Amino acid sequence: MTLAFLASRKGYLKVTGSLIQAALDRGHRVVLLRDPGQKKPGEATTDADFGAWPAAKLVDSPWGAPLGPVLERQDVRALVGPSLHVLLVAMGRAEEAGELRRGGLRCYSVDYGFETVTSDPDGYRVIDVTFYQSQFQRELHWRQPHYRKWTGDFAVLRGVMDLEARSAVCGSTMLDQAALVRDRAAVRRQLGLPPDRPIVLFMSLKMDAGEGRKQGERALLWGGEPRIVRLAKALARRRTDLLHDIRAGNAYRSLAEACRAFCHRNAATLVVKSREKNQDPGFIRRMADILVERDDGVFPYTSIQLMAAADFCVHFQSGAVLEAAFCGVPSLSIKVPPSYDRDLPAYEETWGARPGSLQSWDGLVWSAGLADAASRLADAKLGAFAVDPDARRRYVERYLGFDDTRSSERVLDVIERDAGLSRPAAPAAARPA
Repeated sequence: MTLAFLASRKGYLKVTGSLIQAALDRGHRVVLLRDPGQKKPGEATTDADFGAWPAAKLVDSPWGAPLGPVLERQDVRALVGPSLHVLLVAMGRAEEAGELRRGGLRCYSVDYGFETVTSDPDGYRVIDVTFYQSQFQRELHWRQPHYRKWTGDFAVLRGVMDLEARSAVCGSTMLDQAALVRDRAAVRRQLGLPPDRPIVLFMSLKMDAGEGRKQGERALLWGGEPRIVRLAKALARRRTDLLHDIRAGNAYRSLAEACRAFCHRNAATLVVKSREKNQDPGFIRRMADILVERDDGVFPYTSIQLMAAADFCVHFQSGAVLEAAFCGVPSLSIKVPPSYDRDLPAYEETWGARPGSLQSWDGLVWSAGLADAASRLADAKLGAFAVDPDARRRYVERYLGFDDTRSSERVLDVIERDAGLSRPAAPAAARPA
């Protein structure tokens, strides 16, 4: 069978890399749809990015161009993509997807960092199977009230289709890549990290996040420009609501200094992981013992390599929380003014800081605001952030579903089943952690 994977961004290869490899290992023909004109900062793919899968066929498919002609020429029977519902529903391509499916193509959407909970229910009308990481994630999505930006409604869909038949719980295909970085000492050697010092991984804050009135808010509050310049810019943008916080000092700089001091006291190496689009202030770059600015790796991807070598992670309510939990790394999730719409489905569960939620789970993930985090790190020992194995087990079961790095195999089992391909009976699937 020929399977096509959306491969128009580096991030997509992170999510599907293990699934691509699993399909090749099972003897399927694989087509990778790359976008030669990708403009998103840091996301353009290169020939080297595809080097891990020499048996796959690379086909140019510019973002937004019709998929039908390309898929038909390659005799593709299954199209797989991270959050494929976004491409086929949010971008207004449901009609095209319907024509492709009537022609025999099947469409599969795999989860990208728990974001499927925000997807439009109408994705179920054009996606044959929507994959979730965990049963909790699937039920959380289904019970969301109608969102103003959605065209569909789960209450309506339940009356016309079997939601369970159009979905599956398989775990995270992205985090399967943890299987490639199990040798901690080898990863450290490859990354040039010291072999005998704790590693504190700092995932820098994306400064330009936000839209509309919030666009540029983080740079005004915490950017590297002098305070007087940021005050002037806030006034020019009529953001008088930010003046008090700007005058009070740069909380991001204070956190950076606290992390630097925390590492010094604990004889730890501070590794700052950034991305081109983060636009780090100079003080973030200067605080690092080691600065990783590019996502050169895709299989295994750079962040999972760093997380495999880390002893502690500091991040900003990001998807890094899932990577850290999967790898058994304690993390501190820093609360910042959200760049997302607070009405977004499952907002509080996913990006809030309520105890017992994705970003706050005692014994694994600790949540704090910028100022509180700096104070907490001021006199803390690294051992104060220790993982409770039982807490991690419960977190993985709730949010990740599985931690056996076999999620891609489970996804492929569903795709092959739908295609009528029989396989020898396999051992029972691993019980969720």
